[in-house]
Amino acid sequence: MEKQIQMYQKKLDHYYDVNRRLVQYPSKRPMRILALTKIAEQIDANRKYTEKEINEMIRSCIAFEDIELIRREMYQYKFLGRLKDGSEYWAEKDWRVLYSEYIG
Repeated sequence: MEKQIQMYQKKLDHYYDVNRRLVQYPSKRPMRILALTKIAEQIDANRKYTEKEINEMIRSCIAFEDIELIRREMYQYKFLGRLKDGSEYWAEKDWRVLYSEYIG
């Protein structure tokens, strides 16, 4: 699996602009997880965020407009937790364990 992850990581490099912002969301699951991992690493694990703050963080990491897609995917892939009403977000504590094979 490690060799495949390295291959996906190399392919994923083509999805970033010169400012290291994601220009297109990958269609393959392993590449999505790698891309979401890069965004999740920006989130302080000891802090709660508003939806606006999470959106700004995502906006700084991507070069396309679909912030909601990335936020939803981060929640579905368990990088983010949130209150039902969406008023508060946080980094899930175990996402690094969950995706340890992707982050080495």
